[in-house]
Amino acid sequence: MEIVLIVLFLALIAGGVYVFARGRTVGSGAGGRDSGPGSLSAAPAGAPPPGVRALKVGDVVNHDGADWIVEGTLRINQDGFEWQEHRLVDGERSLWLSVEDDEGLEVVVWERSRELGLEPGERTLTHDGVSYELDERGKASFTADGSTATGTSGKVEFADYSAGERRLSFERYGQDAGWEAGLGQVVSEHSLDVYPGRGGG
Repeated sequence: MEIVLIVLFLALIAGGVYVFARGRTVGSGAGGRDSGPGSLSAAPAGAPPPGVRALKVGDVVNHDGADWIVEGTLRINQDGFEWQEHRLVDGERSLWLSVEDDEGLEVVVWERSRELGLEPGERTLTHDGVSYELDERGKASFTADGSTATGTSGKVEFADYSAGERRLSFERYGQDAGWEAGLGQVVSEHSLDVYPGRGGG
């Protein structure tokens, strides 16, 4: 009887060692955290798509029921503070999306035009019955990716006005360039769906 109990006890120990060893092998396989270089950079299944902070050329932004392709990106730097302006295209239509994180994220959808008949200068500007107050005016440097109708890098002068959630902005790229105006509306980042383009992810 004692021999039988000893045999059973040894069999249980052997089985436990096998299960433990097999568990370690599975944990170190292709699906584990230790599966080798690159395993931590891969997005897990079901991960949410990147947000507006990570936008790049080729990505797609769903806004107002349409899919807009990011065809160009401006990265603007003023004394170390950086924000982005993305050119969005849907067929013949074009918009700009600015992303600025300064004590909170502000995302603005813009329509640019040279036909507003306005230039910066006064502290208050009125357009279409809306009065905009000057927020900031300055100069910065920029770099560009993709199609932005600017050089690949250089200087930009800007003047920003606001009226509640509405924005009026002026930019000129280069000393001799004319002002380009933009009318914008602040939107929630959660109202935009972002999908990585080809080669992204």
